Amino acid sequence: MSAPSGNRCGHDPRQPKLSPAHPIRKGKGGLPRILSLAAERAKAWYFHPKKCPLLSHPNRQTRSERREACQIVLETILSHLDLASMCLGVPTPASGFIDIDMRTIVRDSGIGQRRIERAIALFKEAGFMKVTQPRTQNEEGDYFGCRAIRVVTDTLFEWLGLGPMLQREREKASERLRRKAQKLNRKLSDFMGRMRDTLKKAGRMLFQQPSFQTDEKRMEETRRWNMACAKYMIAGFDPDECRCRTNAELGLPVGYSPGRRA
Repeated sequence: MSAPSGNRCGHDPRQPKLSPAHPIRKGKGGLPRILSLAAERAKAWYFHPKKCPLLSHPNRQTRSERREACQIVLETILSHLDLASMCLGVPTPASGFIDIDMRTIVRDSGIGQRRIERAIALFKEAGFMKVTQPRTQNEEGDYFGCRAIRVVTDTLFEWLGLGPMLQREREKASERLRRKAQKLNRKLSDFMGRMRDTLKKAGRMLFQQPSFQTDEKRMEETRRWNMACAKYMIAGFDPDECRCRTNAELGLPVGYSPGRRA
């Protein structure tokens, strides 16, 4: 039996599914309240498209199936948003900033990749997101694409009436990241100190402490690169120009990119 709407994705206009397979974590141990609040406020756009003309076609109303996908993808995006940099991904001490890939978005949203891509295209047209696909060159001179950098702009939160709250939460996020790096550094130093004492007692004096500062520095440099690149993306430059300008600004090699291969 076919879906009531006649589509092939299972969408029912009378009973839309507006939340992803993995909703934003709330409450104690969850994500900052601004992220779930933004997702909740945006749900009004499904039932009242005119509340967000940026997501409406100028001559006709956007299809309900597309509006449903936008709600699902938006909450998925928000659940992976790093507020400090406004990029989708996770800053880590060991690997720097790790951008999420499309496979993760598909898994957590619970819908097909084509629907996701169409929803993201609408967000880009509305000015809610910027996406760039950095490329880098290997030793053989061949270029390959790195993982896409996806940036959420302040415009999204401003449309939802959360602009001032966003600024406060971004400051808190930056401070949490700084404290986390310091805390990990201190714990690792204590651990390595105990290891040194143990090895000294055993007469093994060749032990050398690995430098956590290297990882912390890499994390901060990657974060700075993503934030600088996002600035040029929001300004409207194409992906290659964004990378070139970012590397020139930070004094890095022309082909540098902190992203991982997609």
